[in-house]
Amino acid sequence: MKSALKIHILIAFLIIASSLTAQTYRLEIGYNNPVRKGANFSSTYFNGIQVGGTAEYDLKNNLSLLTGVLYNFVYSDKLQKYPNSTSAKYVSYGHFLDIPLHVTYTYPFSKSLKAFGYAGPNINIGLFQNMNITSTLSYDPSSPYYVLPRSINVYGSDPVYQLNRLNLQIGVGAGVKWKKYQLKGGYNFGINNLNKLDTGSLNQNGWYVTFGYDF
Repeated sequence: MKSALKIHILIAFLIIASSLTAQTYRLEIGYNNPVRKGANFSSTYFNGIQVGGTAEYDLKNNLSLLTGVLYNFVYSDKLQKYPNSTSAKYVSYGHFLDIPLHVTYTYPFSKSLKAFGYAGPNINIGLFQNMNITSTLSYDPSSPYYVLPRSINVYGSDPVYQLNRLNLQIGVGAGVKWKKYQLKGGYNFGINNLNKLDTGSLNQNGWYVTFGYDF
């Protein structure tokens, strides 16, 4: 049922976007800072870049609909400390896509200067994330503190890390626009569990700031 609902949401999203004629096309590039966290997990913070294209469709009463595709490359270097000065290190490189569907309200101060705010769903799709695990732990493999050094794809079939690729989010944000230039920042709240295993719920949120140019 959950998989079917996700597919229906994605199909509805694509139908809405394809039924409109774009008024403005925009190139965007910026910085993003996702965080993956859950009740039974220590938080993992990423730093990365975001680049892609968006299309904005004019509606009525200063409202518009924005969608597009944004590629994200992120990096994380996480150190998990244990007793007796031992630790495990997790180094990750990830590749994601963001597909927003945001309703935007724009307030014009003048013909050239405008402020805007937006909200709506965002579909975050995990393409690939490699995690390299190194450890100074000397526990017996049967110990709960034991960490197996290895390199894994978190979207694969590892017995400890198995994540869903589809991350449904709700996003909010605001920004300013001057002529053809735009600066905005926002935050995406993850609403579905990414953990395929029964070890607890795991969500991915994150904020970002991007610069855009209309063409």
